[in-house]
Amino acid sequence: MVNLLRSSAFCIVHAVCLFITACSSDSTTSPATPRNNVPPAVEARVQRLTGSLKARGFEVSRGYVRVYTIDDCSYSYALMKSCYGNNPAAPYISFAVPSWPDEFVDPATRGAFGVTAEGYNISFRLDPREAIVIMGMLPPPAAYMGIQTYLFTREGMFDTNSSMYKLIAQKYTAMLGNLFSMVPNNPKRIQLLASLGNSNNNVIVERASGSAFGQERFFIVTPDRFMEDAVREALKGLPVEDAHIYAEPVPLAMRLGLAEKADEFLSVMRYAMPYDDGEPGSPSATWRKDLPLVVLRVRDTRQDRAPQPYGPPQLDARTAVDESSLKTDLQGLVAAVTNRWGQPCTQPGCTDRARDFIDMQTQLNLVGPRCMDIGMNCLGDTQDTTYQATVNLPLESGEVYAVVGTLGTETGNATYVGLSVNESTVLKGVSNVDSYQLENTAASYADKVNNTGRFFVYYFTRDCSGIEVLSGGNCLSVTDEMIPVCAQPGDPSCFYLKLIMRAYVKPGTIRGPASASVLQPKVVSLTRGSAS
Repeated sequence: MVNLLRSSAFCIVHAVCLFITACSSDSTTSPATPRNNVPPAVEARVQRLTGSLKARGFEVSRGYVRVYTIDDCSYSYALMKSCYGNNPAAPYISFAVPSWPDEFVDPATRGAFGVTAEGYNISFRLDPREAIVIMGMLPPPAAYMGIQTYLFTREGMFDTNSSMYKLIAQKYTAMLGNLFSMVPNNPKRIQLLASLGNSNNNVIVERASGSAFGQERFFIVTPDRFMEDAVREALKGLPVEDAHIYAEPVPLAMRLGLAEKADEFLSVMRYAMPYDDGEPGSPSATWRKDLPLVVLRVRDTRQDRAPQPYGPPQLDARTAVDESSLKTDLQGLVAAVTNRWGQPCTQPGCTDRARDFIDMQTQLNLVGPRCMDIGMNCLGDTQDTTYQATVNLPLESGEVYAVVGTLGTETGNATYVGLSVNESTVLKGVSNVDSYQLENTAASYADKVNNTGRFFVYYFTRDCSGIEVLSGGNCLSVTDEMIPVCAQPGDPSCFYLKLIMRAYVKPGTIRGPASASVLQPKVVSLTRGSAS
């Protein structure tokens, strides 16, 4: 199987054509409205749904769909001073929606996820009697697909007295500005980018309807049970099977409304590791080019009808294959790596050379509803994966980093695994090593360590040349185009390397593995100069 996301370059190459412009007007849009390349059958259903909803007295407007690429990070950083640790293995599909005439659009966040057509925004406020409807053709088969809505910004201040703020300020100082941050050009609001609850993903869709990838499916995001029921009824009248319709409730605690003080939201789709080759003309490349999806905003303008809110979110339980029995083997593999490099550990547990990744979900609270409680920036979290990350790592003095850990696809804890390279300050994902590339990378240690088929060993340094024998060729060169060279090592203004490991969706379940039961990878610090 060839993975078309072997490098971040894919994100740029296959996101060149984001949408086409309609040539004629219709009941949902003006001639200037951006359009995606939607199949005629889908377009016909959109028109019929729009007509049905309008006949029921609802207001309907239409948006369009675009890809958030690595290039768009420049817009995010310019406005928000963060790219939120974007996953380079899963460039995000974003939904640009038209603003309601009475909706406040914050100039401080307009364009935070790239350029959109005039009058359209990726982020939006939510009328309490509104629904966002996403419909169309899901992508070709892949390791993962999910749709999720986030609380993006909120008026207020983060809680500097919370135990989590104090822990991060004391122990992970370099991460404090990423995890607790105001909107730079609107200091009355905090950045949250926190998941509202559970996502709708390919496993959910497959279990409900029998199949997901390549199928026409329908998603409703709303804070109002009445609106969910109304859209469902209109869809079923087309007809659409109820099993093909999926709701994402917006919880009661959200500050709804279209005024300036209301919460700001956005919705995204993740699509990771398609199973085809990704070359031009392949199904996944064509889908990314066409983006055969439609997004509608639907609202009930009757102010005398009381909304029917949902309760608080109930996160789905997560399980995992307990990896604790592999802990001794992991320690042995770390020792074997350092011995091969002639730089053996001298402290128990190799604490002089190896450091555990941080489990962001259990150690640092990276779960949407928990982030909201203290005003923490959740960086676009999802319960469909784990997040394990390193501290900031310098690169300018001959450092070589070996990442040693269990491979979730081999331990039964993941459908796919991604080990991403990120700039520390921008939190920009610039490259990715996937589970196919990590397979069998510990095999050369089989004479010294048990269960090597369940582990990986992968290297990161400025230049992998000259260490091929020691690394076994399992090495990624972190070029200055990925992370700029630091002229004065140690300068806090420099960009550093940050590695993030994600393990998506435990097989047989609908969510990512319970991270507390998964062994944290270790980053082993080596030096090129003393390697033997």
